[in-house]
This record gives sequence, structure tokens and C-alpha cells, in this order.
Amino acid sequence: MQIVRKASVLVALLGLAAGGAMAGEITGSTVLSTGAVNTSAGFLSTARQNIGVAEQNGKITNSTVIVNGANNTAAGFLSTATQSVGRATQNGQIKNSTVIATGLNNVAAGFLSTATQDVGFAKDNGVVENSTVIANGASNTAAGFLSTARQQIGGAQGNGKLSNSTVIATGSVNTAAGFLSTADQSIGVAK
Repeated sequence: MQIVRKASVLVALLGLAAGGAMAGEITGSTVLSTGAVNTSAGFLSTARQNIGVAEQNGKITNSTVIVNGANNTAAGFLSTATQSVGRATQNGQIKNSTVIATGLNNVAAGFLSTATQDVGFAKDNGVVENSTVIANGASNTAAGFLSTARQQIGGAQGNGKLSNSTVIATGSVNTAAGFLSTADQSIGVAK
């Protein structure tokens, strides 16, 4: 009986340790990327480009993410293109950090296209605090019959909180072209 209790405690502790290890965290770091290219071309294409991204209780703290000329493309019948720069999800927090993105390009081209671009965005009870998000020339395009384009720059969603922060978006373009097109652009929002 005593062995079973000790084994149960050990399993519980290992479970907690594994759960803690799953949290994505970027702390006291610098992420630099220039000219990153990600492409998926084919019938059921999906392209996911993540640069300076923290997930599962994601935290970006006391850090800098600088990205220049990143390109992400999905081309094909069921295309999806997701480009994320300096994003934190699932109780995501961006604190005391700077995210700078210049010349981003995200494209989904195909019959059921979807293009999603997140820059300096915290999701799922997201918090952006004491931070700066700058996006110059960010382009997000969905082209196809059931196109959807969603661009989010410098903000927080899901009971989001944006405080003591600066968001600058110059020349940001979000386009949906196709029969059932939708274009949704959010800059400096808490929703």
C-alpha cells in the first residue's frame, strides 16, 4: 500500500513537471530573422511560419523580436497560410518587449484559401504590457473562391488587455479576393 502511494505521488510530480515544461517562454532573448521563406504548394497545402512565437501559456518577456522580409505562401486547392511574428498564445503575455516586423508577406492562394497574420499579438486571455510593436509594410492576402484574410497587429484577444504599450503599423495591407471574401484587420486592439 505504501509503495502504491509513493508511486502515485511520483506520477503526480512527473505530470506537473511535464505540464510546466510544456509552457512556451521567450525570456531575456533576441530573435533576429531576415529573408525567411516558407512555402507549401499542392492540393491540400498548409504553410505555417512561426518566428519568435511562444505557445501553451506563452510568454515573451524582456525580449526583442526583429523580422525583415519574411515570406509565407500556401498555394493549392485547400490552401491555408499562417504567419506569426512575436505572438504568444493560451494565456499569452508579451511584457517589456519589442516586436519589429518589416516587409512581411503572407499569401494563401487557392479555392478554399485562408490567410492569417499575427504580429506582436497575445491570445486567449492575452496581455500586451509595457511593450512596443512596429509593423512596416505587412501584407496579408487571401485569393480564392472562399477567401478569408485576417491580419492582427499589436494587440490582445480573449479578454485581452493592451496597456502602457505603443503600436505602430505603417503601410499594412490586408486583402481578400474571391466570391465569399472577408478581410478582417485589427491594429492596436484589445478584444
